[in-house]
Amino acid sequence: MRQQFSTRAVSLLIVLLFGACASPPPTSIPPTPPLPLPTAAIPTPTQLPPTTSPTARPARTETPIPVAHRIGIRIVNGTSEFFDRQTNARFVPRGVNYFYIVPVGTGFQDRVLGVGVYDKKRVAADFQALARAGYNSVRVFIDSCQGGSGCIAQAGVRGLNAPYLDNLVEMMQLAKENGIYLLLTSNDIPDDGGYGDLANSGSNAFFAGYRNAHFLTAPGVSAMKNYWHDLLSELIERRAPFDAVLGWSLLNEQWFFKKQPPLSLNKGQVTTANGQTYDLSSAEQKRQMLRDGIVFLTTEVRDEIRKLDPTALVTMGFFVPAYPNPIDVAPDWYVDTAPLLMSAPLDFFDFHAYPGGAKLRPLAENFGMIGYKQKPIVMGEVGAFISKYNSAESAARAVQGWIADSCELGFDGWLYWGYYRAPEAIGDATWGFTDANGLLLKALAPTNRPDPCAAPNVPSSNLALGKPVKASNALPDKPPQNVVDGSANEWISGGGPTQWIEIDLQKPATVRSIRLVVAQYPDGETVHRLFVKGSSGQYHLEREFSGFTSDNQVLEYAPDAPLTNIRFVRVETVSSPSWVAWKEIEVIAP
Repeated sequence: MRQQFSTRAVSLLIVLLFGACASPPPTSIPPTPPLPLPTAAIPTPTQLPPTTSPTARPARTETPIPVAHRIGIRIVNGTSEFFDRQTNARFVPRGVNYFYIVPVGTGFQDRVLGVGVYDKKRVAADFQALARAGYNSVRVFIDSCQGGSGCIAQAGVRGLNAPYLDNLVEMMQLAKENGIYLLLTSNDIPDDGGYGDLANSGSNAFFAGYRNAHFLTAPGVSAMKNYWHDLLSELIERRAPFDAVLGWSLLNEQWFFKKQPPLSLNKGQVTTANGQTYDLSSAEQKRQMLRDGIVFLTTEVRDEIRKLDPTALVTMGFFVPAYPNPIDVAPDWYVDTAPLLMSAPLDFFDFHAYPGGAKLRPLAENFGMIGYKQKPIVMGEVGAFISKYNSAESAARAVQGWIADSCELGFDGWLYWGYYRAPEAIGDATWGFTDANGLLLKALAPTNRPDPCAAPNVPSSNLALGKPVKASNALPDKPPQNVVDGSANEWISGGGPTQWIEIDLQKPATVRSIRLVVAQYPDGETVHRLFVKGSSGQYHLEREFSGFTSDNQVLEYAPDAPLTNIRFVRVETVSSPSWVAWKEIEVIAP
């Protein structure tokens, strides 16, 4: 999943996404993934405008020196890890993404630092709550507020917005006071302040504006360098506590647009910001161009940051690539992280992976991180979607298990998405730390769960969770066990009525209620019959659900008095406009 706050292509989008092992690190780039190469005419290249700084700065008589960062990276027994430079202890980032999304115009925007929206008291209370629970890291978007007088840059005004930066410095101070380290990430080059104009000036018939031109052309690279130079210079001038910063993240999530130039072109040659020329008729040269482009960009911007902040750690975020294991995520976007692990000059990597969809190991294989030990890798976004998990309880258990599984694959830290729940109107909202009386905050808290790699330990009132299941029929990739796995993964029979599914609770139990989560397309009139029985004897019909049903609807049977001596629960569907399927069947104890 990923959250995009850019006002260029989307207002606010959340999309489902997604070491160290014994095998050796990769030594070569894996085979070239397919790129769409539609036929296109190659126009005559246009002259790029000269690179200029959008911000003129007066001479200063004194240059403050930034405080050294406290968190560093070292190699121990051949494996990289974070460590505290003061205590020399290993540091494992465990925390949350911190955003505050509000309505803006016809959409939504994260205004956690926005002038007029930022609330020092709220931030202080939230950071205190996190610190009490043992969390040590918070990921914050420094520029997701775009397009307004209270944002990081303003239309028609060169440079950055001083009151906004004051809010950022104050948040950094609050983090330091509470022992919290901030992973401060840019979502995009700001549209305003002169940065967007410079970045977009590199676009032409060979380089589409926004992402492709921003990452591959000299003006795009210069715009990002200027932005980070101005940002850090302003923070240093304000004597911001850099020792409260875990790292600077150049981008929340990096990707190229596959169906825009130069990726959409299949002939001709282009020269990118690094001065190299690439043949667009070669898929391998295209891939090399993209890899080289990100390496050049990260080198240039990291060097600019290090000039001002010599002890800084620099990273970049990525959602899961769609190769070599097919992943149905953002089909128009191209991401390729495997070659960057060995070549990009980032201090650590930030890979995003969410439970409830593809398995974790194929995602790690796509990232190219199996066996990789050279640099730390954090899971900067991990969350449980409300559409995938029916309760905060099941969400907490799923995330605990997901994190535990990720330990074996080499992840070195985790930041949950997010402290507050995003508005469901934007789609794919996740359970937040403040939902269900803070259940997720408590379930993932280091004070309650010192070892993040331990097996899930969230108690469940669902007697059916993980119990044996059998059914009349099932598709190979949609087995009956999906209805008792605590997620929205479906059992699909592969046929119409009549079909049945049966859960064995393995011992007689007292049942307060039974909940059925509908998986159905199309919507329509259905008839479902709910049966129960003990360890022996005949099934007894407890309830018939008859009427119009739709996908994700919950059908619940709660008798006046709890059912006793129940071992088997069976659901039969005798009428439905779709193949018979269920997302989850929960048998709730008193």
